[in-house]
Amino acid sequence: MLEIIFISILFLIMPPVLSLPCMIFWITYKKKVSQNDYISFFICIAIYFAVINATKKPSGDQVQYWAAYMNVPKIGFIKSLIYIYGLDLGKEIKNISGEFMNGVYNYIGYYITFGYYPLYAALLTFTNYILVFLGLFKFAQTLKRPHTPIVCGVLILSFFYLYFQYLLQIQKQFLAQSIMMYVLGSYAVTGKMGKKEWIMTGCAIFTHAATTLFLPFLLFKPLRNRLTKVGLLCLGVLFSILIILGPQLAGNVVSSMGDSALSYGANRLARSEFNNDVEFGLVWSQIFVIALPIAWIVLHKLWTERKTLTQTHAFILNVVLLLLLTVVAMFKQPLAQYRYFMMIFAFMPFVYPFICSNTQKRDRILKIIASIMIIWFYYQFDKIVWSFAPEIDIIIKSPILLLFGNYYTI
Repeated sequence: MLEIIFISILFLIMPPVLSLPCMIFWITYKKKVSQNDYISFFICIAIYFAVINATKKPSGDQVQYWAAYMNVPKIGFIKSLIYIYGLDLGKEIKNISGEFMNGVYNYIGYYITFGYYPLYAALLTFTNYILVFLGLFKFAQTLKRPHTPIVCGVLILSFFYLYFQYLLQIQKQFLAQSIMMYVLGSYAVTGKMGKKEWIMTGCAIFTHAATTLFLPFLLFKPLRNRLTKVGLLCLGVLFSILIILGPQLAGNVVSSMGDSALSYGANRLARSEFNNDVEFGLVWSQIFVIALPIAWIVLHKLWTERKTLTQTHAFILNVVLLLLLTVVAMFKQPLAQYRYFMMIFAFMPFVYPFICSNTQKRDRILKIIASIMIIWFYYQFDKIVWSFAPEIDIIIKSPILLLFGNYYTI
């Protein structure tokens, strides 16, 4: 524990131009890597991206979340659960939101971060990354020679600029999925759901209703097994039909249950065909670069090499397959379709290790992908539509200076 604390503090005060390469080189080439070494690596990478996000000027959808956070001392705990969109304050909203956990986070977060929003933004970002990293760490232990999949998986996800740029912009969904990714990684390995896992699952669903999609995988044991070709086809067809008919079925649920926190997710699904946003929609370049390679890996493993899969690996690949089918089946719901498409991002480090059965070739490919992600992140950073600290600052200024550098204004 002292080693983790020391490394984390050192990382906080060193300029990233030195600390990041040293950290990556150290974890990559160390001969015997302990669990504490991995934890130190996870924490330092999460800190780096957390403090970059702390410099982000709230804009777009994030303004709603910023306002909800700033409203906490004025409205108290219960109203924080009602007005999770801060700019809705004053409207006639009587019921606690179906995604009330965001109010809980705002209320607790406001006081533990002393009302300093950049620190809260950093805390949220850190939590997002660390939960996915820990879920990946659990899952990767079941792979052959897991070291490179763990290290490269962390770098691939954290430096993927699309994932990074949406963390605070679509805050509820990304935080909810991060919680669920930890649960999925844990359940994939053990096949058991303890109290902690169920509590986290509940937190995820009441943070963002879209994560309900993953609930069947935690409830029905057969989805954790290798499926036959016939089973895959039947499951795919039935699941696609269910997604297509989802808005109509959800409408029936809402009409019978009324408007409440429990029917919140069904109500959003019922309105999804009419709730479109011209700013969102599938981008063909993203489909070709992200979705198609993952689809090829998943289908190849589940169809051609399914007999070589363990239950743990089959489970994660089944989840990703049905997530891909969800995206395809939501052709009448473009906004929801793109939101679910973005969920694929967090699964990249879980799926890429299956790109090749030969571990040497696999590791080489993973290192190439990780290197491309790092280069591409810095190339794209100034092109991100949101306003952050200047790129030179995120390279040469220590994380502690970025966190309290007075970049945040609104």
